[in-house]
Amino acid sequence: MTSSRSNAERVVRIIDASAELLLQRGYRRVTVEEVASHAGVSKSSVYLHWNTKDDIFYDALDRECAALVCEAVDRVRRNPAEILAHRMAANLLRIILDRPLLRALLMGDQAILGSLRHAKSSALRSRTAAIDELIHRYLSALQKNQLICPDIDLRITRKAVWEMLRGMIFSAGTEPLGKPRSAELAQVMTVTVRRAFEPRGVPGIDRITAAAAEVFEAFDELIPTAENLDFERPMVL
Repeated sequence: MTSSRSNAERVVRIIDASAELLLQRGYRRVTVEEVASHAGVSKSSVYLHWNTKDDIFYDALDRECAALVCEAVDRVRRNPAEILAHRMAANLLRIILDRPLLRALLMGDQAILGSLRHAKSSALRSRTAAIDELIHRYLSALQKNQLICPDIDLRITRKAVWEMLRGMIFSAGTEPLGKPRSAELAQVMTVTVRRAFEPRGVPGIDRITAAAAEVFEAFDELIPTAENLDFERPMVL
């Protein structure tokens, strides 16, 4: 195994361990020593890649945000019809509900996050900016291809769908959900978005594939595939 690959795998193990401990014990109760032990590495190995405990946790949170976007777009690659607003909204909700740490981040759960804040992390700020631009281009592609109602301002559409997502997330709470409850919430999201924002009738496959192509282009530009979710973190000098 090459040194580069070994370093990358170690980084993934450490981030995995930090995410699991953050959920189990909360920010205030987790130490770097515990993260190292849980990852099966030495404390000094952790400090090869991060200066502080916060830096590790921010990378774990950043990976959650990246996973949300990557999973949503991957579903569209498998089935272009998932580009439709009601399907995308339901998929985003399902992904969030299946990822407890992402749910905690979006809910601002202080019991888990402690003093971790989005504004304190340049990585999270950069990720959010890229996702914001991707969402704008996604909605623009839907509108251009007549897949959402043209007479509703995109800013209003975006705000309304986000508030619905937040409402569903908060109604779900922090405890793990069973599949029936997740399916019920996703169905409510599907029906609401379809009725509120999409024109009546079945859209043509040509419009669906055209919108999907625009989103793939934006995704590849804003969320580089080489970055992936399991990345090699440079060593701290």
